[in-house]
Amino acid sequence: MHKLKVGYLSLVKGSWLNDKLEQQRQNALEMLKQLDVELVDCGLLVQDEKEASKVYDKFNAEGVDVVLAHSVTFSLGSIIPSMAVKLGVPVILWSEAEPSMVGGRLEANSFCATNMNAHTLWKMNLKYSMIYGSAEDVKQDLISQLKAISSIKELKNSRIGSAGGRVAGFFTSNFNELAMHKKFGTAVEVVTLLELVKLAESIEGEELRDAVLQIKGDCKCSVSDDELNKAGALFAAFNQLSDKYNLDAWAVRCWPEFGELYGIGVCHVLGSLIESGVPAACEGDIYGALAMIVVKALSGSTVFFSDLISIDSDGDTGVFWHCGAAPVSLCRSDVCPELSKHSIIEGGGGKGVSCE
Repeated sequence: MHKLKVGYLSLVKGSWLNDKLEQQRQNALEMLKQLDVELVDCGLLVQDEKEASKVYDKFNAEGVDVVLAHSVTFSLGSIIPSMAVKLGVPVILWSEAEPSMVGGRLEANSFCATNMNAHTLWKMNLKYSMIYGSAEDVKQDLISQLKAISSIKELKNSRIGSAGGRVAGFFTSNFNELAMHKKFGTAVEVVTLLELVKLAESIEGEELRDAVLQIKGDCKCSVSDDELNKAGALFAAFNQLSDKYNLDAWAVRCWPEFGELYGIGVCHVLGSLIESGVPAACEGDIYGALAMIVVKALSGSTVFFSDLISIDSDGDTGVFWHCGAAPVSLCRSDVCPELSKHSIIEGGGGKGVSCE
């Protein structure tokens, strides 16, 4: 995942300049450098449209994903809307608390500037949000908002591989491809199970050995070497197809015919794909894969696709379960995961590879 490019725009009213304002700007930059983003600094306290035009050129050339408009004091009301329209990216409006008045005169009027710009952006139907407070006060709120914007960017650039379509009768796994592409920007590449299986059957040598090592990891193992090799070959095939079709996630028709076509279940292979940073949804569920992309972007961690099996209404608890596709990093620290025979395929206990 590419880092979000944040364009930092510090704004002031020229007639209100004082020695404190540059320090506020530096405080903001120090906070922003602590975030997991690519920072594009405007380079000055922007006072007028001429200076703002040069900043626009810089932001445009760098391809920023969001503008953080910091109203250090009140500023011209035309700069932020113009920047938002020309760049076509969301704006986060940042204002700070008003300092104590000296001699009855406002020193900053920062919040008023943000309120004015919010009204203008709302009237123009442009995307914006707001944060309020000092650099340290807004940090966590800003992180949350940037994660949301990063998630949206991730969806726009994502491609999901649909291996075999959805499972028969699973109407919850139906999806509207064009509507999804229009709303989220996410594209789908249809891959047949035949291509996947044939490719897996051709994997050998060092590529196979490396894949088996990734599949096995530190897990205990109660499946045969043949099943382990098949799982490794399938993992390598998924990776090759991800490169071939430029895919970021998978939705796989994991049953009913997969075990018969290939001789093993695909469950732990999907868990291994997730572990490697490629979300993989069971049962051909494209929207499930889409949701996994979102959660991965928001959390920055490993995700899991699962079913809600039961609810204890008295205890306010529930059980989530699925048949062995969890990434091993989610295993409880005092338990060693085990690669085992699948609990469901052909009545259970007959074929690998599931992760318990």
